[in-house]
Amino acid sequence: MLLTERIEEVFRAGILFASFRPSDHPTVAAALPDESLNFLTTLAKAVDAKTILEFGSGRSTIALLTAGFSVISIEDSVFWMEETLKVTPKSDAHHQALVKSLSMIWRNAAPFLDWRLDDELVGLIQAADMVLIDSPYYPPFRESTLLSALSMTERALVVLDDTRIPTLSRFCDRIARRNPHLMHRRVPVGHCFDVFCRLDRAPIDSHRSLPETLKAWRRFFVGRRTHS
Repeated sequence: MLLTERIEEVFRAGILFASFRPSDHPTVAAALPDESLNFLTTLAKAVDAKTILEFGSGRSTIALLTAGFSVISIEDSVFWMEETLKVTPKSDAHHQALVKSLSMIWRNAAPFLDWRLDDELVGLIQAADMVLIDSPYYPPFRESTLLSALSMTERALVVLDDTRIPTLSRFCDRIARRNPHLMHRRVPVGHCFDVFCRLDRAPIDSHRSLPETLKAWRRFFVGRRTHS
């Protein structure tokens, strides 16, 4: 488990306050650019993380393994996991790859496609020092994954990618506003990360207004087509 003092130091005056700029990968828009990978590895080292759980896989997997971390990758797609494993050293004992299907999950009267919190997944979230959320592929569904991670972790960093997307940034702002006990910082590097940390067991308030609930329903039908 990460040291509270180290986490507080990072949130107070560390890497989260460095000078960053939004950017994209030069050839694959959805891939994390080098600036994002450098940020993730530097952040993990700053808090002395050992095990990183990532929802999604790809360039982040290789970068984190190369930096010496133990990495657990979760995908809902066999194809994308196989693509990652093609460039992951077969003998790397620090990498665990899992494929788990998405299910319909209800959050405050709104549906999402997300990973169901079975015993294995809960154990992996609770054991991780850092959780990177870069999947499901349809970014609005990551709201649910973020809530799962925040509800299960204690003194672990939870990093959400693609928060330059207004839907995600508004959601993160609402979660931060309704949960003042959470540490939160938006970092405009790459596709933009929002970094959270929960230092106690206070429940996460994820209340959503009626207009936001209706928007979530509309996004669900759009996202379901994306994943079909």
